[in-house]
Amino acid sequence: MARPPVRERIAVEEGFQIPELVAAAQALAKNAGVERKVNEVRRELLLDLNDLGERRIKAMDEDGITKQLIVVSSPGVQAFDAVQGTELAKLVNDRLAAAIKKHPTRFAGLGAIAPQDPANASREMERAVKSLGLKGALINSHTHGEYLDDKKFWPIFETAQALNVPIYLHPREPSPGMAAPLDMAGYRVAWGYGVETGTHVMRLISGGVFDQFPRLKIVIGHMGESIPFTLERIDNRYLWEVAAGGFARTIKRMPSEYFRDNIIVTTSGMNYRLPFMMTVELLGIDNVLFAADWPFEVQRDAVDAMDAMPLSEDDKEKIYHLNAKRVFAL
Repeated sequence: MARPPVRERIAVEEGFQIPELVAAAQALAKNAGVERKVNEVRRELLLDLNDLGERRIKAMDEDGITKQLIVVSSPGVQAFDAVQGTELAKLVNDRLAAAIKKHPTRFAGLGAIAPQDPANASREMERAVKSLGLKGALINSHTHGEYLDDKKFWPIFETAQALNVPIYLHPREPSPGMAAPLDMAGYRVAWGYGVETGTHVMRLISGGVFDQFPRLKIVIGHMGESIPFTLERIDNRYLWEVAAGGFARTIKRMPSEYFRDNIIVTTSGMNYRLPFMMTVELLGIDNVLFAADWPFEVQRDAVDAMDAMPLSEDDKEKIYHLNAKRVFAL
């Protein structure tokens, strides 16, 4: 029985795939000698990911989700070479835009881009936003072990700032340099993916990205990938390391200031009262957005948890939809 929406709910990190991308990823894995077994759990997951129509909308209706902001799931188009990655990004974005056109009140989306070719990635972001009506870009953390603080990637940030759209920095498996110590069965996603993405965000801050692009907005999930819970210590130890090491400060402001001004966090996969309330208190109610992370997480759990949070109705409206409308211009 469908659950009637008691309020407008926009979930902003909801995954999808297209069959061509799945097939390309399977071929890449096979060429690398990696066998990917598909059990019943993964089979159902792929059915959900590949659907951009009635199956997805039925799940949304049952769980009270008014609208999904849809993003390509990790590693998206970034596992491929520059040419194939760019071609797949265009196909992903065309397919997503067509689904949004068919269901404009239920779906919105972010464009996939391939940082393997920064110039083409910038052009595809512009096409996705201006021609296809997508609301920003999605990057699945590292690209072949490289991070976006490298200045060769900065044309992507320049384009996002000029378009006034956010970039969602989404988790994926750790880069080759981090993979071995984080390879713990049962903890690879909950811990390894968060460490990978949180490290990427800290590299953006320490690398001066937000000094160069002060209006740039980066969105990250999972209640900020654990960074909010150590933000004050990060400031404290940053100052200590600068003083103890005797080196010049490389950024103009404190790390926490960039995090509060340039980073937006979502609740994806973190349906827990204590970390949620701490994040709201630390960052402010306007910097936190609702996400369910479907189909990797259970939408109903996310909705039930948010409905039960000790917030005013006005603040719940901000978390559920008003902040998303502002950040993504929905």
